[in-house]
Amino acid sequence: MAVRKVSADRSESRALDVKPEIFLQLYEKMLRAYYVEEACRVFVRAGKCSFYASARGHEKLQIAVSMILQPGKDWFFPYYREKALMVGLGMPLHHLFQGMLSREGDPNSLGRNMSEHFSSRDLRVVSPTACTGTQFLIAVGMAKAIQTEGRDEIVYVSGGEGSTSEGEFFEAINKAQVDRLPVLFVVQNNGYAISVPQTQQTSSELFEVARGFGMKSVRVDGTRFTDMYNTLKPLVAEVRRGAGPLFVEAMVVRIDSHSSSDDQTKYRDTKNLEEARRRDPLAHTEGRVLQMGLLTPADVEAWRAKAKAEVEAAAAEVDALPYPDVSTATRDIFSGTTVVTAEREPRPISDKPVTMVEAINHGLREEMERNPKIVMWGEDIQDPKGGVFGVTRGLTEAFPGRVVNSPLAEATIMGMAQGMAIAGFKPVVEIQFADYSFPAYMQMRNEISNLRWRSAGAWSCPMVVRVATGGYIRGGPFHSQSPETLYAHTPGWYLAYPSNAADAKGLIKTACRMDDPVLFFEHKGLYRQVYTKSPEPDADYLLPFGKARTVRPGRDLTVVAWGRAVHMAQQALGQLAAGGAEPSVEILDLRTIVPLDVDAILESVRRTGKALVVHEAPLFLGTGAEIVARVADGAFESLDAPVRRVAARDSFVPFAPNLETAVLPSVEQIATAIRELLEY
Repeated sequence: MAVRKVSADRSESRALDVKPEIFLQLYEKMLRAYYVEEACRVFVRAGKCSFYASARGHEKLQIAVSMILQPGKDWFFPYYREKALMVGLGMPLHHLFQGMLSREGDPNSLGRNMSEHFSSRDLRVVSPTACTGTQFLIAVGMAKAIQTEGRDEIVYVSGGEGSTSEGEFFEAINKAQVDRLPVLFVVQNNGYAISVPQTQQTSSELFEVARGFGMKSVRVDGTRFTDMYNTLKPLVAEVRRGAGPLFVEAMVVRIDSHSSSDDQTKYRDTKNLEEARRRDPLAHTEGRVLQMGLLTPADVEAWRAKAKAEVEAAAAEVDALPYPDVSTATRDIFSGTTVVTAEREPRPISDKPVTMVEAINHGLREEMERNPKIVMWGEDIQDPKGGVFGVTRGLTEAFPGRVVNSPLAEATIMGMAQGMAIAGFKPVVEIQFADYSFPAYMQMRNEISNLRWRSAGAWSCPMVVRVATGGYIRGGPFHSQSPETLYAHTPGWYLAYPSNAADAKGLIKTACRMDDPVLFFEHKGLYRQVYTKSPEPDADYLLPFGKARTVRPGRDLTVVAWGRAVHMAQQALGQLAAGGAEPSVEILDLRTIVPLDVDAILESVRRTGKALVVHEAPLFLGTGAEIVARVADGAFESLDAPVRRVAARDSFVPFAPNLETAVLPSVEQIATAIRELLEY
């Protein structure tokens, strides 16, 4: 065993405050963690493990935390350097190595997630990603769910000191403190974010940063057990009793390089490395159990041999397993469950037509009455304002505590939604403008979308994200964007985009019942337009996703559109009719972009022989390009003309009205394209 001898530090005067069996449990788990690291090194050298991040130097802290918290009751949002935490929590060695080697039956992810990214429903270890700092907000969301239900559980979330430079870290600290949530933040400070020293990350001390938010915070030596254990145990108990969050800056050492692709000798000198090794936590613990007379040297050798044999046996068994079956690679992107499959005619509850704003509001109200787990938050959505467009007006009063304002922080809105969804709630959150969804994009692209997939179906986060989108309102470049194509490129999200009140109600109600994340695009310019009004459907009206609507039948041309473009296509046909033409043009309203109703598109184009796609987003690589490609692939022999597109110019949306008109697609452009295709 290549653990150097380090004399026990006699400065830990309170050793007798910790029961001897606690020291023995600590030492046993640290040995097991050490031999896991050694086995992983062998696999790295053999080319069997392509990503390896040693926890050597962090292991005492991680195991101490596992002994203070309650595995199976408390929740864990780890980062990628926490094998010792998994050992401390009791993760079976086979599961640990299956994750490290990505072998058949891997319960962490079935080989989809990276090594070092552990997941366990039994231990309540939520599948992490490699993204730096994104876990903090998700943990805060989980803690909000725990607080809401009045449970005495704690949420552990950790990261290296480098992750505290991320904005989402500060958002999480802020929200956890504002709401007094039961979160244990543990920053494992080894002094280096890969090669970047902490002095280049911050001029402050991290526990003081947290204290600046009003949060109780402490700094501990994570390489020495007694003082750390005695300090943290009562503080964690306070968190459990409802005292609010706790921030722990644990000073640890990084004995090995950052990862298997790093060489720390390029940026750490010999003296620095020697100092880290001198503080080796395992060597220190071994010295302590000998000094205290808990084990003899012969006992130590026996314990080493036993731990090594157990670890090597598990490693060998897993190494003999094959890689996962390739047929499983794309499973679990969506739940596979369907709320409704067939569309029925709506049964109006009144002769009075309603606007899209009213339809969405009423649909949300009905779903909140039906499902007490639905919770809502967003910027300005709380009464009396009820959102900048009034969509949620009256819901706070109707459902106290369930419809609230959020901080002006889109990543907080989205990250907390994932955490609460994992806990069993159904968040329906609002992004005030699509233009401002991008601070939340890391959560939406790298966390929410792939949680079910990367955990092999063990974890999921069904939610609805309402997004006000689109132009034609004099909103300028920062209140007019149409980013649906960007999100359509992210597997794991369903995308709805209604064009009228009845569809908006049917789709929002379905979205609220789905077992997957849904992006619900609401065109700002349609909220109160007379031409989007319709009689309001009844409370049982649900629309299936992936079913386009034939707005009007036709024989000579198919126009595919969604959102405002549906009405613009109708207006274009009105212009042509006013000029004496009576074209037989079929208009398809997609209603959802994901799933895309390819069958309806191809069936229509095969009948008409011509196709035009109209959308408000920029032309280049827009959703229209995908539709054109599908038509070319599936209906090429039926085409009598090239497939055309009308869309926004590849520009930002200007503020001046004449400039906005010059950039966004117009009714006249659509009418011209229809005429040219009919004459082709």
